[in-house]
Amino acid sequence: MQLATGQRSPLANLNLSSMLDVVFEVSGSAADYAPVCFLLGADSKAVGEAVSPGQPRSTDGAINYSASRFEVQLERLATGIERLAFCLVPDSGGLKGVQRGAVSLNTSGGAAAATWNFSGADFGSETAIIALEIYRHQGAWRVMVNGQGFADGLAGLVKNFGGSGLPKLKSAAPPAPTPAPQGQQNQGSSSGRIDVTKPGASSSASNNPSSRPISLTKITLDKQGQSARISLQKAGTQRVHVNLNWDAKPATPAPSGGGGFLGKLLGSVTGAGKAADLDLGCMYELADGEKGVIQALGGNFGASGRSPFIVLDQDDRTGASTGGENLYIERPDLIRKVLIFAFIYEGAGNFSDVGGRLSFNDPQGNEVKMQLSSPAAQSFCAVALVQAQGGELIITKEERYFPGHRDADAAFGFGFNWKAGRK
Repeated sequence: MQLATGQRSPLANLNLSSMLDVVFEVSGSAADYAPVCFLLGADSKAVGEAVSPGQPRSTDGAINYSASRFEVQLERLATGIERLAFCLVPDSGGLKGVQRGAVSLNTSGGAAAATWNFSGADFGSETAIIALEIYRHQGAWRVMVNGQGFADGLAGLVKNFGGSGLPKLKSAAPPAPTPAPQGQQNQGSSSGRIDVTKPGASSSASNNPSSRPISLTKITLDKQGQSARISLQKAGTQRVHVNLNWDAKPATPAPSGGGGFLGKLLGSVTGAGKAADLDLGCMYELADGEKGVIQALGGNFGASGRSPFIVLDQDDRTGASTGGENLYIERPDLIRKVLIFAFIYEGAGNFSDVGGRLSFNDPQGNEVKMQLSSPAAQSFCAVALVQAQGGELIITKEERYFPGHRDADAAFGFGFNWKAGRK
C-alpha cells in the first residue's frame, strides 16, 4: 500500500501486529542518510534516549536498529512511551539531494505492508525530516506520514521533541589499541576487538574516559542488557563457537511428575534424581529473510557448509560431557539476528539448580562469557541475542525466562508456529 503525506491509518488495517519493522531506503548526493527513532510520551516530548546507528538498542529492548532497519516490538515499550517518531538526517547537504527515498512498514517476517516514497523535489532547505510516526490512539496503534522538515537538521529535531543532547548518528571508530608491554602479546588487535557496553549505554566513545568501550579479548557480561561487540572487519566469515555448560547434578532433587518436555508444557517437572539435561538451541533470521529453529528437540541440528550455516554438534543427555553442548555460527556476517536459548528437558526443576553458563569464542581467541546468574522458576531461558551490524557482531545478554519456546518467540518477534515435541 502506498501512503501519502499526512495520511493516518490503524496498523490493524495494514495487517500489522505489535511486532513490525520500519525500513529506510535512501540514495542521493549525501554519503550517508542516518535514520533516528525518537521515543516520545503522549505529549510528543522525548522520553529516554533516541535509537540511532550510534545507539542501536532502546533501554527496554523494544527497538533494535541495524542496517537502516528498526525492529519494533510495541508491547515491550516501557511505560510512558506512547509515540515513536522515525526521522532521517543526511550527513551532509540537505534533503533536496535525495534521488530516491522510501520508508516502509514491514511485517516482522519482512513483507512490506505500506510505503511512503519521497524525493529531493519534495524539499527546499530542510536538512532533517520526521518521516513516520507510530502512536497509540484510544488503545490502538496507528501510523501517520508526517513529512515535516527542519532547516536546522538534527538539532531542530531534538528541540522539537524537547530533548537534550544530540543522538549519535554513527558508531565511534574503534579506539587505538594500547601498546602491550614489551614481550607480551597485544590482546587488543583490530581483527578481534571486543567492545563492552553497559545496559542502555551507547557504544560510542566520549570525552569521558570511564565511558569509553573496553577493548579486551576476554570478558564476562554480568548484567541483563549488557553487550559486547566483536569486530568482523578483517575476518567477516569467521566461525563463532557457542558453548552451553552446566552442573550435571541439580542442587536439589526435582519432584516427580510427567515425562519429558511435553510434561513441562503442562506444568509438571520430571526426572527426580536424574542428572540435569539442558538443551542448547537457537531461533535465527538471516539477512535474506530465511528463518528457522535449531535444537535437539525434533532433531533439527542445522547445517554446516550451507544455509543457514549454523549447526548444533550434539545432545548431551546426561551433563557428563565436559564439553557441554556446542553451536557453531559459521557465517555471522549473513545473520540478522540469532536468539540463543537453553531449556531444561529433565532432571531439574528450574535454572537455579543447574549453574548454567554460556560462552562465545572465535578463532582470534576472543571470548564472551555469561552466567545464568538471576534464575527464575521457569524451564526456558532466552540467554543471548546475537546481531550482525555492519562489520560487527553484537552479543547482548538477555537472560529472560519463559514457560516455553512460544512465549520467547512472542517476545522476540520471530513468528513461528509451535507444537509440542519429544526427543
